[in-house]
Amino acid sequence: MNDTSPEMAAKLHQLFMQRSGYERMQMGFEMFSFARSIVTSSLEAQGYRGTELRQQIFLRTYGSDFTPEQCEKICQALAARDLDIKQT
Repeated sequence: MNDTSPEMAAKLHQLFMQRSGYERMQMGFEMFSFARSIVTSSLEAQGYRGTELRQQIFLRTYGSDFTPEQCEKICQALAARDLDIKQT
């Protein structure tokens, strides 16, 4: 969905381009961090904790970038990693 007029989109682009590459990169990191905190809060409110929380964050963030089989392997690897950490 795009509800921004072409004129405002051009103005916003112009404002972003006035910032340094570092500032634009920092903005991207901050936006990703904020979005991740929203996803995490939503999942925690649904009762996810620990390994299941990490798996659900992965699936919400990157799930559409992988096949279902790849997602399952990655989720299994996250669970195995958490188990290894608990055992040490």
